Amino acid sequence: MGNYMEDVLSQPDEIGQCLEYYEKSGLLEKINQLYGMPFEKLIFSGMGSSHFCAVGAGIFLKQHGIDNQVISTGELLYYEKEILNKKTLLILISQSGESAEIVNLLEQLSEEVTIIAITNETESTLASKGELVLPLHVGEEEAVTTRTYMASICVSMLLASAIAEGNAFGMMQRIKRCLFLMEKTLSEQYNWNEIMQKFLKDCPVMSIMGRGYSLGSVQAGALFFREIVKFPAMAFDEAEFKHGPLEMVEPGFHAVIFAPAGPGSVMNIKMAENIVSKGGMAVLITDEDCRVEAHERLFLIRLEKTEEYLVPLIQILPIQLMADYLAKQKGIPAGTFRWGSKVMDSEI
Repeated sequence: MGNYMEDVLSQPDEIGQCLEYYEKSGLLEKINQLYGMPFEKLIFSGMGSSHFCAVGAGIFLKQHGIDNQVISTGELLYYEKEILNKKTLLILISQSGESAEIVNLLEQLSEEVTIIAITNETESTLASKGELVLPLHVGEEEAVTTRTYMASICVSMLLASAIAEGNAFGMMQRIKRCLFLMEKTLSEQYNWNEIMQKFLKDCPVMSIMGRGYSLGSVQAGALFFREIVKFPAMAFDEAEFKHGPLEMVEPGFHAVIFAPAGPGSVMNIKMAENIVSKGGMAVLITDEDCRVEAHERLFLIRLEKTEEYLVPLIQILPIQLMADYLAKQKGIPAGTFRWGSKVMDSEI
């Protein structure tokens, strides 16, 4: 099976252990104390998947009237750190807690800035600087990021629910219900072999797109293809795609489109049909009860329905499986590094 697929299939169990830890450790009570605190700025920051994992939490907070930013630490470090002050709640996310940009930012921060550290390594540099440390509490991965990404989504959403509603306990129960859906989705992987075989044959470049809560999955999904399979993949806001990038569509164009039930689902589904009508191929990943016109170049992966803000925990799974399928097609091991490493402790 290989280390990468072992990591992928272990995700529901590992996330379950993470949630159990939060229930028993008293951390949920500590997180809930953030409700109503008078911070003027709230910023999530990380690099790579530790950046993209917070996109959903940021949207959730905005929909509850709480302004925030989700920004890469590289940008924050060199171009925007002047906005950080004693009225900022800075949520730094790093699976290792030793990412170069995170460490360098911490060295330059005023002690007045309140830091929440989300990391899998509680003895790391990041953890040592956190006023509140929120462990991911999952096993170390053998290959590229899988379960640490999922755990980062969960912890970010627990935090967002606590800040917005004072109800991390409620979010915990909703995430728990997703574990069954994760297991069910992974168990259906062989049902998609024909789709993957037809879609990935002669695929030169992958385009991934979506809206809203799916934008984190779009960015992370494109990263996974580039990292796991060394394969070119582009990430698009689906609403932006029609404003120029649509001109790329022609025979040979391949797109994966996330279309969960929600405000953007109709447009996302129409985009898949639009791409196919112009000669491209599309895989539509959706939990929407939609009817799409049958077409030999339009493929449908149906997921079980859940709250849109938790769909990222489910919709990324077909991407992880697709990346493994493509790696086998290319004859390379999935998820091993050639030029980088799991912990990027240098900016150069």
